[in-house]
Amino acid sequence: MLSYVHPLVAALVLALLGYVASLAIRSRNDRRAAPALLRQHARLAHWTYALVLATWAGGLLTMWWFRPERALAASGHFRGGVAMVVLLSASAFSSRWMESPAVRSLHPWFGATALLVAAAQVFLGLQIMR
Repeated sequence: MLSYVHPLVAALVLALLGYVASLAIRSRNDRRAAPALLRQHARLAHWTYALVLATWAGGLLTMWWFRPERALAASGHFRGGVAMVVLLSASAFSSRWMESPAVRSLHPWFGATALLVAAAQVFLGLQIMR
C-alpha cells in the first residue's frame, strides 16, 4: 500500500503545479489583476518547486524500497522527473532576474515545458505501476 503514496502525492503536486502555471497565464490576460496574480504565482511557485523536488526524491525512494526488481533510475518516468527538476530549477533560477527582458521572455518557457513534461509523467508513471 505504501508504494501508492508517491503516485497520490505526485498527483496533488502536479495539480498544484498546474494551478501555479494558471496564475501566470491569467496574469497575461488580465492586466488589472496581473500584479496580484504574479505575486501569488511567485509565492506559490517556491513551495511547488520544493514539493516537486520532494516528490521526485520520494519516487526514487519508493522504487528503491518497494520495487527492487526494477532498475532504480532506468525508466522514462525517472528521466521525465529529472527533466522536470532541471526545467523548474531553471525557472526558479531565472525568476531572480525578471527585470531583464531576455530572462522575462525565457522564464515562461521553462515553466510551460515543465508542465508538458508533468503531463507526460502521468502516463510514464502508469506504465511502472503494473
